[in-house]
Amino acid sequence: MNLPSYDRNNRYKAFEQLPKGAYVIKIVSAKEDTWPSGDQCLRIAFDIAEGEYAGFYQKMFDNNHDEDKKWPFDAQYTLNVPNDGSEEYKWLQWNSFFADLEDSNNGFVFKGDLKTLKGKVIGGLFRIKQTQKDGKVYNHTELRWTKIADDVRAGTFGRLPEDKLIAGASIPAEQADSDGFMKIPEGAGEEFPF
Repeated sequence: MNLPSYDRNNRYKAFEQLPKGAYVIKIVSAKEDTWPSGDQCLRIAFDIAEGEYAGFYQKMFDNNHDEDKKWPFDAQYTLNVPNDGSEEYKWLQWNSFFADLEDSNNGFVFKGDLKTLKGKVIGGLFRIKQTQKDGKVYNHTELRWTKIADDVRAGTFGRLPEDKLIAGASIPAEQADSDGFMKIPEGAGEEFPF
């Protein structure tokens, strides 16, 4: 038997999950889309722009060798497009996103062209969200709220969003310190007001 050679750089790697916390993110792309309900939304792909986890989702994408690979699901933010009959929370989410985006990018004003969003930075607050399929619980690190990037850099962004866990489930051990408190990215807690 003639055995094939091997590539030591192309082996299984342990799955790595972004810890919940506050990060400065960079927009990779933005496109119009529609929910199954028919409601309009924007799908915004992003990556971590700064700090220890900079390029986190790009590395995940590059290490995916599937033929039909796509940008990681956890690195996409869905922004509902409000209309005259929309609930207040949709308007609040919409207004906050664009105000935070403009305040994070000196001199930038959004005028409706989604292509202008590429490369812009914004602060993001992430939580753990669990989903369930075929009896298994899956943990995702979800961008829940946006903030001004400088507030994230300074640690003055307020509180992190609460995790959305499946009833009876708990925060994964790798996402919490042994004392039960969340892990804060290095440098992010230096200016907390407590």
